[in-house]
Amino acid sequence: MSSHAVSDIISIIGTSYFQPVADLVERMLQHEPVAENSSATGHFENGYAAAITILLVAMLESFVSRIRFLRNNEVVSERDVPDQLEIFFPDLPHKTELSEVFLLRNIVVHNHVWHLALGESDEPETKTLATPKQLGFKPKKTYDSIVDVAKRKTVALGLSASPTSVDRHDVGIVFRVVWKTLVFMNEKNFSHTPLAGQAVKFCGKICQFSDLAKSLPNHYPRDGA
Repeated sequence: MSSHAVSDIISIIGTSYFQPVADLVERMLQHEPVAENSSATGHFENGYAAAITILLVAMLESFVSRIRFLRNNEVVSERDVPDQLEIFFPDLPHKTELSEVFLLRNIVVHNHVWHLALGESDEPETKTLATPKQLGFKPKKTYDSIVDVAKRKTVALGLSASPTSVDRHDVGIVFRVVWKTLVFMNEKNFSHTPLAGQAVKFCGKICQFSDLAKSLPNHYPRDGA
């Protein structure tokens, strides 16, 4: 065997998600956004936005799993991804944002139910009759500090805390937080977080995966940002 031959491989699925995410973003953006209310977005957009959110977080988790393997002696059991990343990288600049993104993933995957009362015709805002916690869901202990129950949104990023309200604005925020995290990890050690092979087909053209952010909203207009 050549002395330059690769003796082992550390598998990672993360880069395989680039094209599927691009495909889902393209499909979501083919439809104009439906006028939303405070409890739900359009059925089509909501499904795609939720799916993209789940896949983006899974993509990040796959890269974190690779680092867990390579730096196994630093792994602390029963720590979630934001906490473990802070252990790996004490200068992690946006742990609060990451915590909100991972909470949104849990909200969507586990369908955190809100019991809502529809407003009258002159009161389009819905009112909360019961929160997920009151209905028996058991989110992380940090839920109360992350979620503004009155607004049904996360405190720092304004992400939807109700799964039926997730839309392209949430996707734009999640995409940027996830990608910012991956770039940070990559700059720390390329071999631990290899982001090579980013080319994807999007809207009939070849572009870099990171360029998808240009097609996604960069703020929450419903909050006046």
